[in-house]
Amino acid sequence: MNKTEITFSIGAVSNLTGIEKHKLRNWCDRYLTHIQKIEIGNTQHRRFTEKDIQIIKRIDQLMKDGHTLKSAAGGLDLP
Repeated sequence: MNKTEITFSIGAVSNLTGIEKHKLRNWCDRYLTHIQKIEIGNTQHRRFTEKDIQIIKRIDQLMKDGHTLKSAAGGLDLP
């Protein structure tokens, strides 16, 4: 990710995708480990790029089609 790239908070990604924040956190911890975290004060915050959001939408669609999270994430070309 470069400095001029637009990024989104987990709340914004949840609103854009309809996926609950706790599920997004789980996905990030398990399979989307490339998601950037920035530190604000003593807390780390995830920042998602537009490409990350497209990957999340694809995983969501694969899961709706009957794949497990592991299968859905494993079948994608993740960074």
